[in-house]
Amino acid sequence: MSKELILPQVRDNFKIDSLINKPQNIGSISQEEAEKLNAKLYNYTYGSCEGGLKLDIFWAIDSDNKIVDCKILPFGESELVAAASVAGLISKNKTPQEILKLKEKGLEYFLRENPNSPALPKSLKFLTNVMIDALHSCAKSYLGETLDNEIVDSFTGANLEFIKNSIKEFKITTLQDLIDYTRAGAYDKSCQYTGAGENFSKHYLTDILRETLKEIENEKKGALELSDKPFKEMNNEEKRIAIEAIIDKHIRQMLVMDGGDMEILDIKENGENTDIYIRYLGACNGCASASTGTLFAIEGILKQKLDPDIRVVPL
Repeated sequence: MSKELILPQVRDNFKIDSLINKPQNIGSISQEEAEKLNAKLYNYTYGSCEGGLKLDIFWAIDSDNKIVDCKILPFGESELVAAASVAGLISKNKTPQEILKLKEKGLEYFLRENPNSPALPKSLKFLTNVMIDALHSCAKSYLGETLDNEIVDSFTGANLEFIKNSIKEFKITTLQDLIDYTRAGAYDKSCQYTGAGENFSKHYLTDILRETLKEIENEKKGALELSDKPFKEMNNEEKRIAIEAIIDKHIRQMLVMDGGDMEILDIKENGENTDIYIRYLGACNGCASASTGTLFAIEGILKQKLDPDIRVVPL
């Protein structure tokens, strides 16, 4: 037992080890420090010590609505320090609206030592998931948006929106995976299913899982079927949907992490080639690699996933 405590599952990840031993962007920002940056201070608390995980997020936001500095005070597993270090880094120079575009996949990728190996074991996957949810909640709070108050697990504070989004994001199909990815029901089993405990719950995890999987299935039925149709045989609208799907899945998150994005302006047939005209947004606009490495990466992925005759043209 003692060896398991001394040697956690992730100690073979040097990047996480380094961030635990030498954390970055950890702490708080005072009013005086924010004023020195010509910014206003915003503070948001996510979770609780009683629930085993708490994040105090501090943003210094300038007159252009940019987060010029971000620090986070984490309470929980030691690996949460590593996740908070990276979360603080990727929050800088973004607007709260841009924070809402961040996804767990991007944060988790930043924590990887090997691009082909997950940063965290499945039992700790909730750390990056919760971290992104905390950033989203902070951004919504700052923007005055209504936060989901339908708490499913009163112990961890996991709400209905977070749980449903997790099911969709990670393609969760079992109760145990839902618990692993959200911590909901991990300690207070009353919310797992009817009769699981003495406490009554308005929402049970098994019911949420079943209903969300039905929603996903209905969405699939209503979506345009493109999987069996060759790219060259699609019309322009079908091609746009297919291209956007690949961009959302494989490209956009990496751009957003660097404070940028892209949009499709037009799609034109040019002989055997399909030319996709794009515009870079945010930090990608004017970036030196936008016409070289980034462009080649985008074009390469679209060629591989859709059609080898695709050409991407930035405007």
